[in-house]
Amino acid sequence: MLKTIIGILCFLVFAPVLCTAAEPQSSRQLAEEFLMTNKVKEQVDLMYQKVEDIIFSQIEAIDISEEREKNLQALQKISRDLLYENLSWEKLKEEYIQLYTETFTREELAAIVDFSRSPLGQKMAEKSPILMQRSMEIGRARASAVMPKIQQSIQDYMKENVKQAQSKEGQAPIKQ
Repeated sequence: MLKTIIGILCFLVFAPVLCTAAEPQSSRQLAEEFLMTNKVKEQVDLMYQKVEDIIFSQIEAIDISEEREKNLQALQKISRDLLYENLSWEKLKEEYIQLYTETFTREELAAIVDFSRSPLGQKMAEKSPILMQRSMEIGRARASAVMPKIQQSIQDYMKENVKQAQSKEGQAPIKQ
């Protein structure tokens, strides 16, 4: 009788643990594992560091008085603190998990996690920040090259519209 009671108690204690171990991971757990495996937190932290570096280098490049530079650095600190406070990994994590669970089925997430654990998946995670940075550099270079054309087009458009508006109103065009 004592063995039966001990057996039943053991079953009651260990049954939930065994059942939990046998259950497949939820979509949420898989999404969180994917984010961890792919070091998304580290990528977010790196992004903030790069933004801070860009802001700091722009302040350094400006030829201003020491007093104004101190003010700009104070503004930089305020901006950085607000960014970290509102866009930290802790604030973004749940939204990222929700994004992945809404985008992929549980089965798809399981396959993505399996790939992420593979050597190729690990290499992909390792190289992704480099690819992202270089992609941004390509985009920035292209945007810089086309920006003068965009600015000129805007100026031409504005001049033409001012002329048309003035001629409709019977006013002499404004010389620029």
